[in-house]
Amino acid sequence: MKKSLLAAMLVAAGTIATGQFVSTAHAGTVIPYNNPGTENPEVYSFIVAATGSISVYFAGSDAGNSDVIGVKLNNVLVASGILDNHNSVLGNHVDIPNVTAGDVLTFFLVDLSTGSTWSSDKSLNADGASHVYSAHYDGANPPFGGLIPAGTYVGFEDLALAQGGDFDYNDDSFVFTNVTIGVVENPIPAALPLFASGLGLLGLLAHRRRRKSQASAV
Repeated sequence: MKKSLLAAMLVAAGTIATGQFVSTAHAGTVIPYNNPGTENPEVYSFIVAATGSISVYFAGSDAGNSDVIGVKLNNVLVASGILDNHNSVLGNHVDIPNVTAGDVLTFFLVDLSTGSTWSSDKSLNADGASHVYSAHYDGANPPFGGLIPAGTYVGFEDLALAQGGDFDYNDDSFVFTNVTIGVVENPIPAALPLFASGLGLLGLLAHRRRRKSQASAV
């Protein structure tokens, strides 16, 4: 962590496009997480927007550890070990073809230094914490030098809190094109609506009993 790095890429799947070294700025300075040091409470869903392909762009790194990213499509691995943060240049990207609108995407970061894997799906993380921050990127921020188009920005935290993680979500940053993002800040437990309905029914029964008791007294 805390070491700005940008460089040429490794790829395990898809089509390679090599960018030009432009800046040591990383995406975390462009779309910063607003509460560094505090775990991101938002829960995201990532969905393919249109049938065709998606692209994964390397948008910078602030990590001292060696990390690579992978992608699952409907829980099936379609890319792994790509965009090594120590050997990728700003704007390098990998294209992943044969995607269909509505497909569900899961992104995961593999920390080669610690052996840890951190998923965009919080429920899959060993520490139970959120390791991603996401936002829309408009494609216009100057530090990207026009090398990265508009898309969905995802910043990773590459360490667990117990490992020294600071939850600033700028250790490794990527932009995904043709991907929509959904946010559920406070997921409602499945049993909650049923519980609320039960409380309402109990209230109605109590009200009826009171009316019946009052009628009998008269």
